[in-house]
Amino acid sequence: MKMKIAEKILYPMLALMLLTGACSNTVKSNEGASGAAGDSLSLDENGEIIGQHKTLVREVGPVSIKGSIKGGAGQPVYLQIVESKDVKPLDTIVANDKGEYAFTYSTDRPEFYRVGVNEQNSFYLVLSPGESVVTKAEIGNMFKSFEVVEGPEECHRMKEMNGLTGMKDSINMIMQAAQMNNDKRMMESAVAAYENINIKMEREIKAFINRKPAGLSSMAALQNLNFDIDFAYYDKVVRALDGVANGNDIYDNMKAQIEGMRNVAIGAVAPEITLAQPNGEVLSLSDLRGQYVLIDFWASWCGPCRRENPNVKKVYDKYHEKGFEIYGVSLDKTQQAWLNAIGQDGLEWKHVSDLKYWQSEVVAEYQITGIPLTILLDKEGVIIGKNLRGVALEEKLAQIFGE
Repeated sequence: MKMKIAEKILYPMLALMLLTGACSNTVKSNEGASGAAGDSLSLDENGEIIGQHKTLVREVGPVSIKGSIKGGAGQPVYLQIVESKDVKPLDTIVANDKGEYAFTYSTDRPEFYRVGVNEQNSFYLVLSPGESVVTKAEIGNMFKSFEVVEGPEECHRMKEMNGLTGMKDSINMIMQAAQMNNDKRMMESAVAAYENINIKMEREIKAFINRKPAGLSSMAALQNLNFDIDFAYYDKVVRALDGVANGNDIYDNMKAQIEGMRNVAIGAVAPEITLAQPNGEVLSLSDLRGQYVLIDFWASWCGPCRRENPNVKKVYDKYHEKGFEIYGVSLDKTQQAWLNAIGQDGLEWKHVSDLKYWQSEVVAEYQITGIPLTILLDKEGVIIGKNLRGVALEEKLAQIFGE
C-alpha cells in the first residue's frame, strides 16, 4: 500500500463506468465538430502571424433516451451523468405498465450517462447534443442484457466494450467457487485461464481503441489497460478527443493528468533532479548516466517504504558491481530522521533530498501522488520501468543483466 497525498482522478472515475474539475465551454477547433467559431491569431515577437486558431462555441442541444425494461413495469428509472469523482442525478421517472421510459435532457457537450433502477443494476451510454437512443434491457441484469435498438455509434461501442470486458466473468465465478471450496487445483487452473483471458482482452481492448481513438467509449476502455505500461494509448485517446470532448468532466480531468504525466512516461528522458546529498554535496541525476539507475522516492516516515527497503537492498547488492545504481530521493522533513533511516536500513546507495516533504520540487516534476515510487532508467536516462518493486524489480534487472 502506498502513502498517498492525493486521490488519483483517473482510476476511480473510470471504475464507476466499468463495474458492471473544471468545465470549459470552449474547445479547440476540430474536424467534425459543430458550432459557431471565431478566429484568433498568434503573433511572434515581431508581430508576424505564426498561427491561426478557431475557438469553438458549443450549441446546446437535446439528448433523448428512450427504452424498455422487461420486468420493469412500475419501476422507478433514474438518469445520471457520470463525472470524474461522482455521478450527477438528472431525473427519475416511473416506467409504464410495459416497462417503458423516456428522458430528454439539454446539454452542450458529450456525456457519459447511466440509466438504471438502482446503483448496482444499470448500464452506460455515450451521447452528444442532438443525439437520441432507444434501448431495451431485462430487469434481472441490465448491464449485461441491455441492447441498443437504435442510436449513435458511441452507444453501440459501449455495448461492444461490455462484451470485451465481460470475458472474465465466468473465470471470476470459478475462482470464487475454488476459494470457497478451498480447491487448490481448481484455483490454479482458473488463475492460468484468467491470465490467458487477460492477455486476449488487452489485445482486443487496444484494437477497440485503435479503431476510434476519438471516442468517449475509447476513454472508458482505457480503464482496462495499465496506465504506466500503456501510457501511449492514454495519450493517443486524449489527443484524439481534443476539440471533441473538452468540457466533459471526465475528459478534462484525464487530459490534465495525461499532460502532467507525459514527461515522466515510459520512453521519456527522466527530468533532471539536482539535490543535496547528506554531506551537503550536490548530485544530479544526469551525473549517473552510463549506468542503469533506479530512482527511489521514499521517506523515513513512510512505513511501506521502509518495509520495501530490504528488497531494494537485495537487488542493489546483487547488481551494483554490474552497472546498477540507485538514486534515493527522500521526501523527509528533517535531516536527522532521514540519516537515521539510511543507517538503520543499511542503504548504501546515493541519497538526495531538499527536506521539503510534499513541497519538494520533485513532487510536481514527477507527478508523485504516493510513495514508495520507483522509476527505472537505462544508461541514457530514458525511463524503461515504473513502480517496480519486489519480484517485479528482480525480474526486470535479471532481464537487463542476463541472469
